Amino acid sequence: MSEYGVPTQGQLDKINALAKRTLSKDEVFVFPTKMIGDALIPERYTKLDKSLLEVFRNDARTGVAFMLDHAWAGTQKALVYGRTFDAVLRKSNEVEGEKWGLYGDIYIVRGKEKDGISTDAIIDDIEDGTLFDVSIGFGYSTQICSICGNEYFGGECSHLRGREYDGQLCYVTAKPPGYLMELSAVFDGAYPTAGMLSATGDMEDGPFIQVPDEELKKLPSGIMTYAAYGSVSNKLVTFHKKDDLAKGNVFSVPDLSTLKGGGEQVSEDVKTYTQEQVDALVKEAVDKAVEEALAKQTEEAQPSEPAQTFMSAEQSKEALGQEVPADKVLLFAKEGIEYRKELKEEALKAGVRAMGDAFKKETWERNFDLMDIQGIKDTMATWQSQAEAEIPAGRQTQAGLGRDQKLTMPDEAFKVGR
Repeated sequence: MSEYGVPTQGQLDKINALAKRTLSKDEVFVFPTKMIGDALIPERYTKLDKSLLEVFRNDARTGVAFMLDHAWAGTQKALVYGRTFDAVLRKSNEVEGEKWGLYGDIYIVRGKEKDGISTDAIIDDIEDGTLFDVSIGFGYSTQICSICGNEYFGGECSHLRGREYDGQLCYVTAKPPGYLMELSAVFDGAYPTAGMLSATGDMEDGPFIQVPDEELKKLPSGIMTYAAYGSVSNKLVTFHKKDDLAKGNVFSVPDLSTLKGGGEQVSEDVKTYTQEQVDALVKEAVDKAVEEALAKQTEEAQPSEPAQTFMSAEQSKEALGQEVPADKVLLFAKEGIEYRKELKEEALKAGVRAMGDAFKKETWERNFDLMDIQGIKDTMATWQSQAEAEIPAGRQTQAGLGRDQKLTMPDEAFKVGR
């Protein structure tokens, strides 16, 4: 029987497949933990579908951060003390109603210190049992009502989770798309820093907000829900991004003042739009504006003078470096939308070639929506170089080739286009 915390050779091989330098057996401490299962979470009347657990398992195998508390919510510095390196989904009945449990393995490098906290101290607390609870941070954007089978948000479902209808309890089942963000060591349940919430449910200086239960039904379908779950406490805390409520990946138009109580109810005809619909609406607005500008210019122009519509000198120089006719601006806009779409598709293909099944396509689709064209180009070039390094032209694939290469993402990949 192996000593607790000491990696087996198989575990060490998986760790070094993720590390950028070779780690020795004496350098790392490993420990297993149960992350979450598919049982009903009582206080939030939510359960995770097996398909979402499979997504989390795959994310954990490719490695997510091991942190203290949930720093992603903006309550403290986001410092990483370890990483997951393996996970398995297996049948479990540790909790009533549970059929599947997600179990993961984590490694911590000994002898490091960040912000006054040493990894050796964390390891000591795990070994002596004083640090025993973990909590995962994750996101999901599909919630299915157990009563009607419709998406819980968006208006088609009229039921409220936690209530009974004809003797049947209403709860929601979370399904993909989604992803595992991180695993945190916590000291009291799912969210130990919940005391830092303000009276409105707003995270202090953070990007998230806890939307009250009575207001959740006003949210548009498809909006990403972020959650923290404690496997020992069986508690779930959910959040939504303030930016997502205003614009986000699902383009919505509700009055956000109602999300904190008070004010009028959001009307039932609130609409949501996909990115393609947004592009179409933008194009329609540009077409209409150009048409009206051309008509006005034609009316005001002398008969001997051909009517041409220009951006103002200040606008042209600021945006394009020169004055440009309105019809050319429209042409540029149409070409730009199409070019950006094609570039995103090519970049995603490059990501798949570089990383295979480990490539998080949906996550990068969201990231590309926030990047300018140059950022997308630079990211694609990095992936193309990685793919070429992994599978050189004219050679057979060699096991482990490229494993020790350090992947450096260009700064432009994280720039947000204006």
